[in-house]
Amino acid sequence: MYKIEKVSPEVVRPLRHKVLRPHLPFEASCLPSDNDPDAIHFTLKKDDTILSVASLYSESLEAMSNNNTFRLRGMATEPSEQRKGFGAMVLHGAIDHLKKETDVEILWCNARVTAFGFYEKMGFTILGKVFDIPNLGHHKTGFIEL
Repeated sequence: MYKIEKVSPEVVRPLRHKVLRPHLPFEASCLPSDNDPDAIHFTLKKDDTILSVASLYSESLEAMSNNNTFRLRGMATEPSEQRKGFGAMVLHGAIDHLKKETDVEILWCNARVTAFGFYEKMGFTILGKVFDIPNLGHHKTGFIEL
């Protein structure tokens, strides 16, 4: 049975590092807003095994500064479990939480070029030009209205 849980940032960091920043020191998996009071971290687990993680932060999107926005960051799925729907499950859980527990209108992210297809299937609109994040690669911004 699968379970989505809210957790502390320390719980999501090992998988975040393994998938998103393996060539960087572990400290690179510690994001600046991880410990903000409104930061929310989720895991998708089967039994005691973490399969996927996602973190949400209250952060504005310049293109939509009039909306109440949250940012999705550090979303990762165990490599051997990718393409099995676990990323979609944890993201649906995070979106459901925002819809039920907050007045957030927009969820946005900077998506890696390789992940555009996933986010578009999830209902995100990808906008703007490709940009480079040093040490992390090419990205574009995406958003979904809640």
